[in-house]
Order: sequence, then C-alpha cells, then structure tokens
Amino acid sequence: MTLVHLRTGLTHEALGVLYEVGSSTIGRAIREVRPLPADRGFAVPDRPGIRLRTLEDVFAHAAAEDVTLRTDGMETQVHRPRAGRPGRS
Repeated sequence: MTLVHLRTGLTHEALGVLYEVGSSTIGRAIREVRPLPADRGFAVPDRPGIRLRTLEDVFAHAAAEDVTLRTDGMETQVHRPRAGRPGRS
C-alpha cells in the first residue's frame, strides 16, 4: 500500500477502503515502509552497482551523463476557509 500511495497519491482514507483497514493503519504502514527504498538507494538501469541515494547523487549522475532533469510544476488546488472565517490567518 505504501507503493500505491507513492505512485498514485491516493489518500489514507481511500487506501483504507481499498485494503479494508483503517486510515490510521495505512498511515502507520506508510511511515514504517517509506524510508526503506530511500535507504537502499535507487538503481540506475544498465549500470549495475550504481545506486542514487540522495538528490545530490541524482544531480551528479545527470551531469556526468549529460542528462537534462525536469521538474513537474503542476499546481495543486488547496481548499482554504473564506476570508474572515475561523482557521484563516
């Protein structure tokens, strides 16, 4: 379920419905499992032995291989309380 969450961005509530568990169970599982892939690093295709563990590793590898990196700048709509309502500063 952690990989599904990371890949799709589904909420804990939605994953709870899919896996028939509570959203707190989903949150706990994600917190426990999420650090594991980053600790191990990410393999580079066709380059056995190379693992990218930090963002600096990614940038260094991209520069060495003359790869252009791009960032997804898609906006995400955030619902905020109306002006003058409690919860809005």
